[in-house]
Amino acid sequence: MQVQDIEFVGLRTPLPSPAVFSWGSAEERNVGLVRVVLSDGTEGWGETSVTFPLWSLEERAATVRGIAALATGRRLESSGDIARIVSEMTRSTDRLRLLWSPTGISAAIGAIEMALWDAWGRVQDRPVWEILGGADIEIPLYAVGFGGSPTEVAEITSMLLGEGYAAVKIRVGFEPDADVALVEAVSAVAGDRLYVDVNMGWGRSQAAEMIPRLNDFGLGWLEEPLSRDDREGLRLLRDIAKMPLAAGENCYSEAELVSLAESRLVEVVMPDLARVGGLGAGIAGARTARANDLGYSPHHYASDIGFAAMATLCAVVGEPRPILRDVSPWPIRTELLSEPLSLEHGVTRPYSGAGLSPAPDPHIIEEHRVL
Repeated sequence: MQVQDIEFVGLRTPLPSPAVFSWGSAEERNVGLVRVVLSDGTEGWGETSVTFPLWSLEERAATVRGIAALATGRRLESSGDIARIVSEMTRSTDRLRLLWSPTGISAAIGAIEMALWDAWGRVQDRPVWEILGGADIEIPLYAVGFGGSPTEVAEITSMLLGEGYAAVKIRVGFEPDADVALVEAVSAVAGDRLYVDVNMGWGRSQAAEMIPRLNDFGLGWLEEPLSRDDREGLRLLRDIAKMPLAAGENCYSEAELVSLAESRLVEVVMPDLARVGGLGAGIAGARTARANDLGYSPHHYASDIGFAAMATLCAVVGEPRPILRDVSPWPIRTELLSEPLSLEHGVTRPYSGAGLSPAPDPHIIEEHRVL
């Protein structure tokens, strides 16, 4: 059997209200999918990360189409063949990363790899987590993607925790006093079940000013206080932060993710399969975190195709910290799949069918496809 075809599928939908981050806002959201077709007609689907900026959808389409040539026509007769295909794609693009975006290249390879695993699971008629020796486990979720005034956010937090979510996450990195007021209001409800995400919005000096102001709230973790490449800055923050630190969603290679886990500069490592290079790279990072007595919490901020892949990682590695569930109003997140995932009372389980996730609904793709 061979990899016969690889296709990029780009979707775009409007948001009911803008999504706001420390680095910008968006009024629409993208979904970037990769469809693999094997020579026996089996299809597999993977997802890349194209949330922001909006034109990353066009960039990723071009990158996937360029890299696809490295995998098309390759043999796929065992699980090991997937690792060999990914290794070849990675090796062949090593020097290209010096000229072109390493983010785009790793995210493209990751989507192709996920699609290959999905197809192989369907060929074997087994869940991918089972093929990889994992277990069907309950996976706790934390909720993110809601906003409003501090009082409104605290009320929504209380509701979400009451529904069974293990924790909630809010975003800061805007105006310092407003950030502290928001954390104060929500922590009064959530305590250490509050996670705070800076989205790399601080420099070292601002982080050094803000962390002491947040220390006494007993946060569950403080996520990405600094730029992804500022390891020395993280080392300095370790001396002043009372709360656990978290990072890793913006690691764009297995080596970078593993290195972060080995450095022990954060207490929670956050592999994003749609950015780091796929399931294999994410599993390596999560296993390294556990080997170094750290927690791990996979990250995914897109559709339920990638979310199902994230749950597969947890089933393979075991014992994750709560993982991200976006609860913002964005219907395509769940409507994209032909059948719903297991999501109830703030808990999910790995997909029990063949592959990584249910196949996407072709009618939803047709309705929202722009590429």
